[in-house]
Amino acid sequence: MARILIIEDNPINMKLAKLLVRRAGYSTLEAVDAESGLLLARVEVPDLVLMDIQLPGMDGFAATTELKNDPVTADIPVIALTAMAMSRDQEKARTAGCDAYITKPLHYQELQDAINWLMLRVDDEVASHEAGSLTRDVLERGNEFEQASTEADASPSPESRAAVRAPGAIRILVAEDNLTNQKLILWQLHLLGYEADVTDNGALAFARWTSGDYDLVITALHLPKMNGYELASAIRGAELPGTRMPILAVTASAVRGSDADQSRSVGMNDYLMRPLHLAKLRAALVKWLPVESDTEQGQLL
Repeated sequence: MARILIIEDNPINMKLAKLLVRRAGYSTLEAVDAESGLLLARVEVPDLVLMDIQLPGMDGFAATTELKNDPVTADIPVIALTAMAMSRDQEKARTAGCDAYITKPLHYQELQDAINWLMLRVDDEVASHEAGSLTRDVLERGNEFEQASTEADASPSPESRAAVRAPGAIRILVAEDNLTNQKLILWQLHLLGYEADVTDNGALAFARWTSGDYDLVITALHLPKMNGYELASAIRGAELPGTRMPILAVTASAVRGSDADQSRSVGMNDYLMRPLHLAKLRAALVKWLPVESDTEQGQLL
């Protein structure tokens, strides 16, 4: 099934676009700002992009130009979406590289016709090859760590953790069971200049943490085998006196009430909301990582 990336910051417009796209027989990927959309496009290489023009920060025109200038995403058709039917916007859309232009509110038949027409121009074999290559590149570091962990005879004891850390190296452990979310956050961390490894369940994440190679943990709350709360509690219970590793939760909804109380009780430090914004991720890392990590960060933002 072909996949369409929708980049739209308005929740109502996003909901409508998803409904119409899925009704037309396509699956969807979603981003709420240009930066996240560009990252997701590079990681997933969708078959088509629906691009809202009035986005916060980088607008849709600039984002389309970025897509078209990137060899990985240059051939992806882009449909511009705008609430204002102005001739200068249409000209700007063409200049930026948009392949079609639709005025909101969206209508099913108009959107379906535009998508179907543009999809005829997509070379499915080339797109699939590029997507597979990029996915392998993004996950390569995690796969290498998986192999190394399997071959290791035993993890270092808690007392030896400080000794095995490379001075000045910043390394992040990600616990996330959703493959798309894994690829996106690994790519974001890579762009920000951080080394990261990923696990798909809480029990494996805790086993990895005992190696002592990590400076921060990012965990989803709902994980198989050991959930995010249990993972945080296990880490806090095993930490040496005077040490406290930052643990950031990633959640699709606001943490309130009993969830907030439970998060605090197990020692989580902060929360990141999905969809994950690159700027907010960087701000959280700057806040919670050691001061000396500043020189290690990338210069994307």
